[in-house]
Amino acid sequence: MAVWRWLLLSCMFLALPLRAGDALLLSHEKITRFVVIGDMPYTDAEYALLEHSGGALAKAIRATDPPVLIHLGDFKRGRLSCSDELLQDHYRQIAFLNPHKTVYTPGDNDWTDCDRFTLSVRYDELERLSFLRQLFFHQDQWQLTKHIPGLVRQSGFVENARWRIGPVIFATLHIPGTNNGRKEILRSNLDEALNEADFRDQSNKQWLSQLFAEAEAAQAVVIAFQADIFDFDHDKPACAPDNRTDCDGYRMLRDEIKRHSAQFKKPVLVVHGDTPAYCLLQPYAVIPNLWRLNAPGDYKYIDASQVVFDPDNNDMPFRVTGLLDQKHAPTVCEDGIF
Repeated sequence: MAVWRWLLLSCMFLALPLRAGDALLLSHEKITRFVVIGDMPYTDAEYALLEHSGGALAKAIRATDPPVLIHLGDFKRGRLSCSDELLQDHYRQIAFLNPHKTVYTPGDNDWTDCDRFTLSVRYDELERLSFLRQLFFHQDQWQLTKHIPGLVRQSGFVENARWRIGPVIFATLHIPGTNNGRKEILRSNLDEALNEADFRDQSNKQWLSQLFAEAEAAQAVVIAFQADIFDFDHDKPACAPDNRTDCDGYRMLRDEIKRHSAQFKKPVLVVHGDTPAYCLLQPYAVIPNLWRLNAPGDYKYIDASQVVFDPDNNDMPFRVTGLLDQKHAPTVCEDGIF
């Protein structure tokens, strides 16, 4: 009789409605969170904010302990020369922000702008790209992504990564500023630099296709890169073999993201840096499942952002708040808002 009484009590317990706290716990188990940062440090004060272990932003990221920190590139201001020592120091700083759970994607300040006339020491940008690849991806002394399960990199294009956290599939694309590396080529061989840009475009296009093929069973997609592909000259055509410089270096990738997102139908978040208009919005009324986060940084709004994906929130599946100020990201992309 004791066994039957225990079974009856167990069934009664299972039939009871969830308490509010239990329901909240289950809801929290559904969400996916991560942190993004980029376009900093540009000043000594910002460098101090990110330095382990006393910097306020470094401590906030450690306290949050996100399953992944995405660094959107531009880890130095464009006016600083791209010496080995400076790049190595910033790689070290990035590695200690969220040890072994950080994905970095390169920005233009990190390599394409290293040949500027305003720099005290100028470099060939393709040589700096090669150095950057060795530092962050091939050698990777601090093993940035060691504790991100299932992370894979694109064959032949090591900068691009893909991984999954819960119901969300993530990918990085190497899309730098300066028109995707197609303008202000001042020290590299022009044809070689443009060939690199063409190869980068095709690699990114292939990686996008593979991402959405892998995402069929996912509930959301996050795509992260450096450049603001939404800030462009509407009169310029897409780049082509017969026009590789006087063109919109982002149009092809922008169109590919729009096409894949419209077909996917589930939430897609594009995360980028490059311009100072910090905001979260839907850039295209005809693709309501596509969201854009222009991350903080770039002198204007100095913080990192925590992003939370909630599959039960159809109206606002992505919620973005600052780690330091805890405020929600603005819904209008205006430089003057701060």
